[in-house]
Amino acid sequence: MKKTLMSLALATAMTAPAFAGQPVQLSLPETNLPAGNVEGFRASLIYGKTEQVSGLNVPILGLSETSQFTGVSFGMLFGVNRVTSQSTGLKLGLANWNDGNAKGADLGFANYTAGQFTGLQMGAFNYTGRLTGLQFGFINATDRIEKGVQIGLINYDKSGTFIGQDIPVFPIINARF
Repeated sequence: MKKTLMSLALATAMTAPAFAGQPVQLSLPETNLPAGNVEGFRASLIYGKTEQVSGLNVPILGLSETSQFTGVSFGMLFGVNRVTSQSTGLKLGLANWNDGNAKGADLGFANYTAGQFTGLQMGAFNYTGRLTGLQFGFINATDRIEKGVQIGLINYDKSGTFIGQDIPVFPIINARF
């Protein structure tokens, strides 16, 4: 019985690292050192792709791509953040690109979210499929403001502005509650 329990404990201990996230990762084109998901700190140089990151992500001189992201991403020297599925947290970079839905704050020159964005988008150009929150920039665009405000030189809402459904563009401020 003791041998069986000891063997089971040893097998569990040996397989646990395969399921746990890496505490630190350096992501380079076609290489992750070490491989696997990240629960901690990740730096991506030029181009890096990791399935899941929870913690601090730092793209340097290029594109950091993840499927799932939770935490803070700080792009340095033209760093760009791309999340292909779900994003929660703060992203600062030259551009923040979300293929799915995002919650939190995207602060960059250009911010793009294909699906639902909940929170703050602040940059020169902001776009989201559906907005719940605030867009602040020179040009703000959405397919529909669910509940929120656009503040900028040009505010576009495909579903219409607070003036009427037939007027999709309104300067300075646009809102729906």
